Amino acid sequence: MALLILQGVLAFLMMFAFPPGSLAMVFIGLITLVLSGVVKTILELLERTVARLVGITIEPAENGQDSPLQS
Repeated sequence: MALLILQGVLAFLMMFAFPPGSLAMVFIGLITLVLSGVVKTILELLERTVARLVGITIEPAENGQDSPLQS
């Protein structure tokens, strides 16, 4: 999240010095969001796989929050 905020501030500052750079920062931010979604999905898959291998059950998340592993 800090990376996205930094990119937003940098894009705002670049808007006055080099406008095409600001537009490039917008697309870099969008790519970063997409990549973070892909990484999140991969990490959740790995978490479920490891939990299944060691015999731990994962309860479904409530209220949009990730729940801890339950033994």
